[in-house]
This record gives sequence, C-alpha cells and structure tokens, in this order.
Amino acid sequence: MTFYKISDAQFTRLYQQEMEICFSALDCILNGEKAIYASSELTTGIRLYNALREAGVKTAADLKQVKGKDWYSENLWDVNVRSACEFAGRIRTRDQQESLVVTPAPFSAPDWTQPEYLAFWEQLLRTRIHAVWFNLHWQYSNGCTFEFAVGVDAGLSLFDHEGRELGTRQGAQLIEAAIQTLEKDQFDTSKLRENLARLQPASARAR
Repeated sequence: MTFYKISDAQFTRLYQQEMEICFSALDCILNGEKAIYASSELTTGIRLYNALREAGVKTAADLKQVKGKDWYSENLWDVNVRSACEFAGRIRTRDQQESLVVTPAPFSAPDWTQPEYLAFWEQLLRTRIHAVWFNLHWQYSNGCTFEFAVGVDAGLSLFDHEGRELGTRQGAQLIEAAIQTLEKDQFDTSKLRENLARLQPASARAR
C-alpha cells in the first residue's frame, strides 16, 4: 500500500536544472562527505573492441547492425554494467572501506548527450569525490580516460583496480599503449588521444 501515487505529470527543464536535481539527490546520501568513484568501461572499452574484432567491424553502430541491438545489450552493455557494479562493491568491502562508493553504471538520463553525461561526471568528480579507482583495462575506455584526466587535474587520489596508487605518468603510458594497440586494427582513437593530451601539462610537472 502506498499513500501517494506516482503521477504522469510532464516537466520541461534546462540541462543545468536536471544536473542540480541529480546532485541534490546525491547530497541526500553523501550528507557533506566525499565519496570514492569507481571508474569502469561502459559505452567503450576492451569488451567492445574485442567484439568489433570478432565481427570484423570498426564501430559500435556497425556492431549493432551486424549483431542486433539485443545482442549488443546482452553481451556488452549489460555485462559492462554488472562488472562496474561488482567493481564498486569490491571497493566498498575492501579493507572495510568507510567511504561511500559511487558507480556511474546504473545512472540513466534520457535525452542527455555523451558530452552532457561527461560534464555531469566531471562536476561530480570535482566537487563530491576524494578518490577514484579504475577498473581493469580502464585505459581502453573513452570515459575512464576522461575521468583519469579530470582526477589528475583536480588533484584526486587515483588507484588501479587492486588499490595501488596510479600516477599521472603511469596512467599516460597505459593510455599510449592502448592507443598503439587499437590503431594497429585501425580503430578510432581520437577520444583517447584527446584525453591523453589533457594529461600533458601534469606530466610535464611530474618530471
């Protein structure tokens, strides 16, 4: 039994207003604290590139055409979401972590573009996160490499999937190696290169 029914009211808001609503909901949970962010491949990453190789295509759109949207969801998107949530769970239980752990995997904002998602996660990282952990093979993901660049720029504590400190130079080397591997198969690495370029000022300071 519920006391109020969910209405079918429609609202028209600016993107900025939707962001503020999302952050206000998170603040109900964080209550002034800063959390750990669990970065993991979702729309791009090693699973996608392996599937592209097997299918003999170069883009996710081509893969959906060849395999179908249901196959794509079941074998890539759903698997990535589960992996991301499991990764966040492992961080939470490791050494009895007291910090809350945020994973982007379950979040859905209909009609948001990819840049709008990235802007939202960037603001989250810069304002409500104190450390970022990166799941295995993060360097193949456009989103994860962006989050690494933001984490470096914001001065956050960065760790790999086993909890080892992940330095700027080490992260840059991993991204460079991923780019080289993907370019051998002629995959588009423009976003990875863009995120790598964001690390160059920090890499220069680290020398």
